[in-house]
Amino acid sequence: MLDDFRADVRRLKSLPGYRGLVWWMLDQSFWVILTYRLISGTRGTVLHTPFRVFEKIAEFMFKCYVPSTATIGPGLVIYHAFGIIINGKSTIGSNCTIYARVCLGNRFPGDGTPTIGNNVTIGTGACIFGPVVIPDNYVVKANAVITPSSFTPPNVGAPS
Repeated sequence: MLDDFRADVRRLKSLPGYRGLVWWMLDQSFWVILTYRLISGTRGTVLHTPFRVFEKIAEFMFKCYVPSTATIGPGLVIYHAFGIIINGKSTIGSNCTIYARVCLGNRFPGDGTPTIGNNVTIGTGACIFGPVVIPDNYVVKANAVITPSSFTPPNVGAPS
C-alpha cells in the first residue's frame, strides 16, 4: 500500500506542471488517492469493514467515488477528482491517468466491469461500461462512451 502511494507520488513528480508536494497536497486528488491507498491497504483484515465508513465520508467530501474494493495499480494520477465514479469491481493498471467526471462501471446489475491496462489515459467525462478491456498505452478521448458493443481494441481486424 505504501509502496503504491510512493509510486503515485514519484509519477506525479515526473509530470510536467508539477509544482511541489505541498501544492499537490492542497489538491483534493491527493486526498482521494491517499484515502484509497490507506483503506484498500486494510482489505482482508478486520479493519476493512470499519474503515469503509471513512470511504463514504471521503466520497461525500470529495464528490468522488474510488472504492477500496477496486484494484488500482501503482502510479495513479488523478487530475480534478470531482465527479469520478469507479465501480468497486473494476481493475485499473499501473501508471494510469484519470481526469474529472470519469465513470467506470457496469451497464446493469450483474454485468461485468471494465479492466483498464497499464499507462492508460482516460479523458474528462469518458464513460466505460461493462466488461470492456482497454489495452495498455491507450488514450480514451474526452466524453467517449465505451461499451462492449462499441469498442474494438486497436489492431483487431486489421489486415495482416
